[in-house]
Amino acid sequence: MTENYEWIFSGVGATVVGIALTYILIEKRKKKEKTTSKTATNTGGITINNNVNSPLIKESVKESPENKKNRIKESTRILFVDDNHTDFQIVSILKRQGWKNTKSIKDVINLDDSKVKESDIIFVDINGVGTTLFKDEGLGLASALKNKYADKKIIIYSADNKGDRFHKALREVDGCLSKDAEPFQFSNLIENLLND
Repeated sequence: MTENYEWIFSGVGATVVGIALTYILIEKRKKKEKTTSKTATNTGGITINNNVNSPLIKESVKESPENKKNRIKESTRILFVDDNHTDFQIVSILKRQGWKNTKSIKDVINLDDSKVKESDIIFVDINGVGTTLFKDEGLGLASALKNKYADKKIIIYSADNKGDRFHKALREVDGCLSKDAEPFQFSNLIENLLND
């Protein structure tokens, strides 16, 4: 009879040990799968890190300064408001320099114009624009645009070196430039405004 009990106890013991080992193996497999899916995948001797939050991957994904500059040039929307806009070559020069979204219009007769709304930077000529809305022409237009769209960069430019040097628009806008400035000065001003 003692032999029968030993056989039963040894069978129960083996079953308990078997269940415990199975549980341990299942838990180890779960941990390994969890770790593997977060950090690495073994593909025939090559380990590939799948953890997107890894500092190494974040470092390698950082954008190069040249790529960042090109991306900014391609996405920045620039508008020139100039009654002689077809004679003014800076728009085509800026486009060739990579500022692809550069446009020009003859005038703004409505501050809610879609071209104005979608622009990031607006160059406003002092003379010959804004005449239907403001007695101060371009200065009045530039001031009104800056007041209505504070987040937009507004630059006054003109070939005329005379005029009201104390007009409030000159203090409100983000920059002033001579119309006959070199193209690199326009591009440099745009880049500086975007870096502020």
